[in-house]
Amino acid sequence: MRAARPRGPRRPRDGTMAKRILVVDDEVHVQHLLRMYLERAGYAVDTCGDGDDALALARAKRPDLVILDLMLPGTAGLDVCRDLRAEGDVPIIMLTARTTEQDRLRGLRDGADDYVTKPFSPAEVVLRVEAVLRRASPDGAREGPLRAGAVELDPDKHRVTVNRRELSLTPTEFRLLQALVAEPGRTFTRQQLLDRIAGPDFAGFDRNVDVHVANLRKKLGLEPSPVRTVYGVGYRFQVADSA
Repeated sequence: MRAARPRGPRRPRDGTMAKRILVVDDEVHVQHLLRMYLERAGYAVDTCGDGDDALALARAKRPDLVILDLMLPGTAGLDVCRDLRAEGDVPIIMLTARTTEQDRLRGLRDGADDYVTKPFSPAEVVLRVEAVLRRASPDGAREGPLRAGAVELDPDKHRVTVNRRELSLTPTEFRLLQALVAEPGRTFTRQQLLDRIAGPDFAGFDRNVDVHVANLRKKLGLEPSPVRTVYGVGYRFQVADSA
């Protein structure tokens, strides 16, 4: 006997509302496949097939995460990503059939937190969603506020200010800055930073870190940037008046 298709998301055992995921892909079978797997995992899911509808749904539904195909009719996926990022810090996972490093880096530069290449395993997408939501959530991050030079970071409030100017960071940028500010002066390798921002099982590559660092430096707006390159090794956070 065939298993019955789930009718909707299961409510988490703690009684909280299910996290809402927006899936944007012009292939209807991809929408249905991801909806099925995500609802089985306990998420509420909205779907659409073009960029204009994606922006309208994101503004109306306020999803906790967006899974976004790059190749969309109407407003292109990268433009949707940029618009969503300009309006808030919702985590974004990009779906792409493009496999070159430059295509992936472009998506990260435009604000994506992660990417999945087609064809993909829907079970892997669910794991990526869980990982991105986990690092986007302040739950479990019970450190007190951190301060290094002009930068103040509050993990519980998920808030960063530079000279009292509040920044809008993606979840990945926040985790990256948190790792660096927590240990100013320490040099991290790119792999160590990948592990901090995404976990050791993340199937990323070193250039991911370079893109997120470039975005972070731009948003910090400090000259010289406190996020220093240690050539051949990685990065460190250097307070201006320290040696």
